[in-house]
Amino acid sequence: MSIFNEDYIEDAAKACQYLSILRPELIVPPIMKKLFLSIDNITEPGRFTLIMKCLPGIICQIVRQTSNYSEGQTYVLTLMMSILPCIDSNDFEKIAVTLEVLDAILKLVPCIDCSSAIHTRNDLTEIEKRVCLSTTQFEDFITDFLNRIFQMISIRSAEMFDDAVANDIIHQKIIKFLTGSLFSSKVRKFVAGLVRVIIKVNPIEILKYLLPQTCEHIENIMNNSQTAILMDHKGDIELTWHLVLFSELVRARGDTLLIYKQMIMSVFHQCIRIVHKDSYEAIAKAAKHLLKSLSDLYSIDDQLSLENMDESFVDCLPIRAWGQHVDFDQLQVQYHFPTVDEIDFACEFVNTFIYAELQLLNEKCLNLSKEERLRSLTLIHYIAVGCLRM
Repeated sequence: MSIFNEDYIEDAAKACQYLSILRPELIVPPIMKKLFLSIDNITEPGRFTLIMKCLPGIICQIVRQTSNYSEGQTYVLTLMMSILPCIDSNDFEKIAVTLEVLDAILKLVPCIDCSSAIHTRNDLTEIEKRVCLSTTQFEDFITDFLNRIFQMISIRSAEMFDDAVANDIIHQKIIKFLTGSLFSSKVRKFVAGLVRVIIKVNPIEILKYLLPQTCEHIENIMNNSQTAILMDHKGDIELTWHLVLFSELVRARGDTLLIYKQMIMSVFHQCIRIVHKDSYEAIAKAAKHLLKSLSDLYSIDDQLSLENMDESFVDCLPIRAWGQHVDFDQLQVQYHFPTVDEIDFACEFVNTFIYAELQLLNEKCLNLSKEERLRSLTLIHYIAVGCLRM
């Protein structure tokens, strides 16, 4: 059995995973050597893909320090930077395996520049010093990675157009990308997933930069079109995108949404009667997300607490935590508990919109078009789902 035998690659990957757990010092170095040789191998491009399929199973052994093997950490940044060029829209399989490997690494490795630790600690081994110095590349990695992903999304959208370190860099690039682009219906869900992640990680900053701008775009479109856009079954792609973005932004923690209450309510008042299917589904989902954010009990931080992670590294060195198992006794889960103000906001929202829709259906159901009835029922359904915990 060989990792280069395509018929048995899954079995080979499993074997590499189990063997790396037993003897990482014998398994990791030769696989990494073969990988680096295969990256620039033009004559046999398939070798790279096959080796990459074996990597996710051994990533934990690469990034983790143990008493028997810690040299694997020296490969981490070199590996991440080396495979970045493989995010190329011309080869989908290569993209898939590259993203799978990066996903496996980034789940275990926080992107923190630890290079200053070599000046503040005197207990570092030579390997740890090399690893700490290599972490200066995290900023370049993040910048290049985001550029490549955004470029792929932009190309894909154009093809289907149908009518902890460097946080500031990440925020600026994502915000510029989201506010400066329009996306087709087939691409919106992927971009929405990106917004969903960043709004959970840093809701205060993301809302500050994105929500007012998004609401302003929506209101400008509605004001300029007067009432015509409400009954336009073809819809407006710019409006639909900003409504999708709006629906993801209101997933933020309830307490972070309170200061934007008037702005949020204004968008709902203006857009609640749109009959274009994609648009009213976006506004209905926004209602559900808003109510869940305001009224649900949910975890907001389930990471292992690492003190001074971004500070001097005197008490805690992040590279020593790479890939380590979680001690459940030290796991400090933070929860969101709805406040009185959040519950009041949720109740006001429900009273304002759901009863108006019920009254509309009760009094004018026969006079409404099929699309208008479906819009109203969709909104009622999503509001009801959103306030199940109230």
